[in-house]
Amino acid sequence: MANDLHFQLIDPTLQSTGSNLRFSFVPPTIAVNGIQKLMNRWLKKFLTIKGSNPGDLTDGTNFGLLIGGNISDVDDLQAQILTFIDDCNTQIQTIDRTSPQLTSDERLRSADLLIFNVLDATSIEFWVQVTSTSGKRATALIPYATST
Repeated sequence: MANDLHFQLIDPTLQSTGSNLRFSFVPPTIAVNGIQKLMNRWLKKFLTIKGSNPGDLTDGTNFGLLIGGNISDVDDLQAQILTFIDDCNTQIQTIDRTSPQLTSDERLRSADLLIFNVLDATSIEFWVQVTSTSGKRATALIPYATST
């Protein structure tokens, strides 16, 4: 069974354009499998900026391009996030169909927006629930600063 890397939440004020994912040696990376592996695969795909992977320019979503932007229409932002979630789901499910080594806990059935909170005039947060084909679920909180 192959493992994936575990992603950990960082302080939302440390978000910056172009550096949504990074490796750090403190604390060390953690290998995971099962539903956590699925959640990590999904988050990695969701946070990868479309066009930033030279081997596959269609990889990822445009969510990362919103970070640090000046978006005033929260309804439009929520609609864009829903579009990015759907795009990410399609990409992960396509990969899952051609990856026989994945267990049913590591294959995506769906990922859905659970909660969308406007925290104040400059930030929101949203919760995404990922469900595996075996029916296991995991949730992730994604913070977002709408402006500085």
